[in-house]
Amino acid sequence: MPPRKTALKRKRDANEDANDAKFMEGILKQRTDPASKAAGHEWARQYYQGVPIGKLSGMGCGLHILGSPEVPFQSPFPCDGRFEISSGTGPKGSDGGSIRLIGPKNYWGDSEEGILDAILLVPFRHVEQVIVIPNPSRVAEEDWAYRVIVVPTAATGASSIVREYPQLVSFSWPDNIADKGLAGQVGAAADDKKDTYLSVLKRAFDAHLGAFHEKVIDVSDQTRSRLIGVPSNLSVDSPVQVRVQGHAFFLKTGILFTSESRLVYLPVESIQKAMIVQAHDAKSKNKNDIAGVDVICDVTEPYYKGREGETAQKALINLGHLEVGILSHLKEYMKAHNIGIMMCQQHFYDYERNF
Repeated sequence: MPPRKTALKRKRDANEDANDAKFMEGILKQRTDPASKAAGHEWARQYYQGVPIGKLSGMGCGLHILGSPEVPFQSPFPCDGRFEISSGTGPKGSDGGSIRLIGPKNYWGDSEEGILDAILLVPFRHVEQVIVIPNPSRVAEEDWAYRVIVVPTAATGASSIVREYPQLVSFSWPDNIADKGLAGQVGAAADDKKDTYLSVLKRAFDAHLGAFHEKVIDVSDQTRSRLIGVPSNLSVDSPVQVRVQGHAFFLKTGILFTSESRLVYLPVESIQKAMIVQAHDAKSKNKNDIAGVDVICDVTEPYYKGREGETAQKALINLGHLEVGILSHLKEYMKAHNIGIMMCQQHFYDYERNF
């Protein structure tokens, strides 16, 4: 395994959203008083998605399928952590399996045994997608070739913007030959002559996602694709305000945006329509040149089921400052997914500064 790195000590993306970063780092604070403990319990239970714990039988129980070593997490906690996959107590292929996230140490108080560390349980029945991407971080992370993104169903579309919880799960993963750092049935059975950390991870996740007719989406080898890992600015003005720089991934199932502090996943079915803006910069010598491309998506909460009296919300999500060279690819992507688009042009005095 690569040498252990403390995620908080790694230099963060200089352009991340300050409010998001403050919120994420606030997660690590120890819960000692009633108010902070109440907030901590809400955070720790976010992946139950409002379902009473009594109706989520078998979570964290059953066979130990896969256990990871410590790896850098970006979300739901910005520090090193581990995860374990358990089979649940139901029959093979049922929805009883879960992912156990072991995060901030001594979260609930001081203990040398680790019994007061933060633990979050993610039922597989609440997982919409698991996505593997090439590590998009501008921070040097040569030991961590991949990012693994777990998308909760309740954090898709506009939900990932307008609702605090649940958050997408994100952690870094190495491009290593399988070794004793992997535990559990699948981890221990790995063949070190042909298995890698990535192949073992995909095998374990696919075994549980198969019950929902899903499998891991792996685009980690598509680094030459014009629509994978595109530098982008994410901005939202209403109903909340977000400004952050990161990378966009235009996948077969939807659009993923990642940064060190904000993750957004827009399934194709959540995008009602889109506007592709060709931006012109007044400072350019040739006024006909396109300085950049923005994609503005009208997005819904496709799977939102709120309490009585609550309604789903919408958001206009702008993926801006995309490189001009992908314009034709964007048009083809929207057409292939039956997303209606409006083409328009906009003139800026200074496109880089957005005015």
